Amino acid sequence: MNFLGFNKRHIAAYIIEYIKWTISIVLLVLIIIYNYIYQNIQEIFRDLLVSVLMICMGYVILSTKKCKTISIFIKKSIIEVQKIFWPTYIETLQMTFIVFIVTVIISMILWLLDYSLIYLISFLIR
Repeated sequence: MNFLGFNKRHIAAYIIEYIKWTISIVLLVLIIIYNYIYQNIQEIFRDLLVSVLMICMGYVILSTKKCKTISIFIKKSIIEVQKIFWPTYIETLQMTFIVFIVTVIISMILWLLDYSLIYLISFLIR
């Protein structure tokens, strides 16, 4: 059956995703409320329960479609980074030296230009 261009499978997947995100938000709110209300309980028990709730929340978030898409993107990005040809230490050193020399030369040219303009303006003013 078609409802606004969506079949039952799409609607069910959307509802499941909505439920997963709702559970995640509810678990986060529970963690915050629990941490605020039960400040007087021994830290080890409080931390243990908060850790369990955070693990449950993480599991629910990791099972969502958005997180799976992000996971695939990160894996592909890592593969692309591994494909990059990284320069060696010597190449990096040489390039740094070249950039330094060019910077010094350009700064000298700008200094000469500035000095000559100052000299020219002072000559014209006199």
